[in-house]
Order: sequence, then C-alpha cells, then structure tokens
Amino acid sequence: MSKYVKVMFGTTSGAKSDFEYELNEVNVSDNWNPKAENGKDFGGFNYADEECILRWLHRGDTIYDVEVPEDAENIKLDGATTIYRTNKIIIKNPRKVDDDLALYFYKISQIPEKSYYKALAAVSVMNYKKTAHLIFKDKVNKDNINEVLEEWNDFISHGGKNDRKDLNGLVKEIDDLLNEMR
Repeated sequence: MSKYVKVMFGTTSGAKSDFEYELNEVNVSDNWNPKAENGKDFGGFNYADEECILRWLHRGDTIYDVEVPEDAENIKLDGATTIYRTNKIIIKNPRKVDDDLALYFYKISQIPEKSYYKALAAVSVMNYKKTAHLIFKDKVNKDNINEVLEEWNDFISHGGKNDRKDLNGLVKEIDDLLNEMR
C-alpha cells in the first residue's frame, strides 16, 4: 500500500497560497471541478505517493502524510508523474524537507525517466545539493543531454519569468555541469 504525502510551505500550498490548511482536520476545498478539461481548473487538493513526490519537492519545505476521508471525491491524474486530487484532505505528521529526506525520496522514486530531468531542476531550486548531484550522476549522460537540457531549461525558465535561473549557487552549478556535458 502506498503512503500518500503532500509538500507545502508551512501550511500553505506552493501551488495555491491563499488556502491555510488545518493540521489533523478535514480540509474541504472551496473549488472542486473533477470534470474540468485541464489541471488548473480541477481545483481541490493535490497529493502524491512517496514514489512520485520527488518531482514536486519545489512546492514546499514541509512534507505531510495524507489521509483522504472516506466520503471525499478523489481522482487520479496520470501525466509526467501520477498525482491525485481530492475535494477533502487531512494532513498529518509535518516534517521539514532537507537534503537527506530529498535523497530518500530519490532513492525510492518510481517516475518516468524524463521526469527525473525536471526533478533535477526541482531539487536544485530547493538547494538539495547531495540529491541534485546524485540525480546528475545517475541520470545524465552524453546520449540524453539534449533532452535533459530541454526539461531543465523549461523548468528553470518558469514560464518565461526566468526567476529560478539565479535562485541559488546550486542552480548555477548544475546548469554549468549540464552545459559542459553538452
């Protein structure tokens, strides 16, 4: 059985920061449309299993265990990684995410190969140095460098805002390593 988790900045989501979550309580979404055509219109609360959370670590500094109440509506969204959405969620057991926890999530991860390239960017943005270097070592090579750079640049450009490019020294360091390999 999978363990479900959610990553956030404190008790607010890195995806939508205007909702304050209550710990150990049923949180109910004020926006829920499971028949929507695209993810942004679904509303609800995102969460993932531990094997997929690596890709989403840039969405917060605290990880919570997730429980979905029996009367909740729940949908599974398959994409680059599998995420779930629900209209009701209980978050418990907050833990600060650090490089060691990020490394643990990398070691147990089961995501598509291409998702590791975005995950490399996500952990670099969060300054998880050991994790970023291990992903680089394990997943990047001369044969896939163009695809890695495409995913990296897409994530780092952040929709053209380029606000992640100079976020910290690790982003610059990994960017330099990727470009050197190319």
